[in-house]
Amino acid sequence: MSCKKYCLSLFKYERVPSAEVQVGELPLGGNNPIRIQSMTTTDTNDTQSSVAQCKSIIEAGADLVRLTTQGQREAENLKNIIDSLRAEGFTAPIVADVHFNPAAAMTAARYADKVRINPGNFTGEAKRFNANADNMSDEEWYGILREKLSPLVDICRNNETSLRIGVNHGSLSDRIMARYGDTAQGMVASCTEYLDVLESLNFTDIIISIKSSNTRVMVQTVRLLAATMLERGHFYPLHLGVTEAGSDAEGRIKSAAGIGALLIDGLGDTIRVSLTEAPEAEVPVAQQLVNYITAKTGHSVIESVNCDSYTPFEYHRRKTNAVLGIGGNNQIAVIADATARKKPERFEADFVFCNDNYNDGKPVITDNGANGTLHLIAARQLVDLGSANDVFVLIQPSHLDKELIAALQKSNIVIIAKPETTNPTAELRAFILKLNANGIAAPVIPWLRYDDSDIASFQLKAAADAGLLFIDGLADGLMLSNFSLPEKDVVDTTFAIMQATRSRFNKAEFISCPGCGRTLYDLQTTANTIKNRFGHLLGLKIGIMGCIVNGIGEMADADYGYVGAGRDKISLYRGKELVCRSIPEGEAIEKLEEIIRQDGRWKENANKS
Repeated sequence: MSCKKYCLSLFKYERVPSAEVQVGELPLGGNNPIRIQSMTTTDTNDTQSSVAQCKSIIEAGADLVRLTTQGQREAENLKNIIDSLRAEGFTAPIVADVHFNPAAAMTAARYADKVRINPGNFTGEAKRFNANADNMSDEEWYGILREKLSPLVDICRNNETSLRIGVNHGSLSDRIMARYGDTAQGMVASCTEYLDVLESLNFTDIIISIKSSNTRVMVQTVRLLAATMLERGHFYPLHLGVTEAGSDAEGRIKSAAGIGALLIDGLGDTIRVSLTEAPEAEVPVAQQLVNYITAKTGHSVIESVNCDSYTPFEYHRRKTNAVLGIGGNNQIAVIADATARKKPERFEADFVFCNDNYNDGKPVITDNGANGTLHLIAARQLVDLGSANDVFVLIQPSHLDKELIAALQKSNIVIIAKPETTNPTAELRAFILKLNANGIAAPVIPWLRYDDSDIASFQLKAAADAGLLFIDGLADGLMLSNFSLPEKDVVDTTFAIMQATRSRFNKAEFISCPGCGRTLYDLQTTANTIKNRFGHLLGLKIGIMGCIVNGIGEMADADYGYVGAGRDKISLYRGKELVCRSIPEGEAIEKLEEIIRQDGRWKENANKS
């Protein structure tokens, strides 16, 4: 698909102007700040606990709070929760989250400031993964949607309640799956057919989200949605998030990579970082991410270049030459920067950038002790030489002039690209696209430098800056520098960014939801136990879901699934196949290991003490 317009500029940080929508007393979209939100994990029937957690989330800095309202009881109790919050002076908008139950949505709309509905299940149909489900005309289907949505719209209009159309990758309707398959086009169509009906009812107080646990899918689909809205002539506010991101560093890095890639292009009016942790913990992460990206406003000018080779709606790894085991079909390379150390250590990285005492202290790169020393030369040296082979060349993107382009066209080298602006993502994207436009197929290793002594801050910034480059397949490796932290932490972060962007896997992947009032087991403790038990199974994907709402759909490409099925009950899946239904939670992890062993996919943990 061609590089059609989905943002204002690929080379300048500039927010895409959206329509302003009022959510309670909070204006969202337009020229307003990017709003932060989170979601409670309490039972919405429990007024006291829900109020307490809403207050904690708001006090942590959230602008909005969402609660699950899976049934009429929960929807009705929103009134008690909201009344209690307002009586204590908390005015932040309250959002109702509805699945499968239009009646609950209509009740919630009388009390909440915003109601989220999911097009994949709002009409109430069971999800059967039926490939032949597209058995009605568009006219018939739109008639059903209009019948379901009209009474909800009337209530929203009368109560000044906004709607979020919240499409989840894991809960697309069978009709959409049958017509489009598991594609970005299908997710956007799931959204736009609801927009069509709502607009026909003259209702536009709408916020939109399209989410996935797969950062590539999430980024590509939101871009396609943005391009579609620009073509339609009405840009609704966008809610951004990576679903089931997980916990700890893994969840933060995955969220920063996916959400950051969109924020950098000026997309997004409100965000939620979904962590399998207490909801209050999500808020400062989201705020730090927003602050970091919006601080790029007014960065140094980055020259616009031809973007014909750019494919923002599909993943294509850039075609490069294989040089020194980098580029071509080789795995994405990880380079450790040890130049500040007197004695370079042996890291898990593929290469080490160091000061070699046998080379008069000049910077060189070693392939971690395997084949000796590989030299790094400056761009000016390459120009003077006219060409070179099998070396690393350090280039600042702004120095890519005609002479350097000519030398690169005659060379077979790896480029270490050292950005200079506060928007290294856009700078490096422009640099790589300029290489493509000039027929230069050299692999590119971005070199990103930080000085954060706080590891969480470093991880978030590095993932936000680097995520887009790997989600889009533009780079062939990554070197991160931060001499304020142990080198192992820096290298581990590099590998985590590769895993978050699905560029290179070095451990098992866990698709873990944050939990909500529908979750009927201790999700956080269980997720940590599963990560510790199965984390060494390289390449294996395990979904850990609080309930069936996103369940087997959101973990569609997972090898195994651990899904809440009721109070302290778990169902286990092999892919989409239900293997064990509603077994006691205390038996489920042992049973999951037994299934993996039976499938011949178990390996003993060499690091287990």
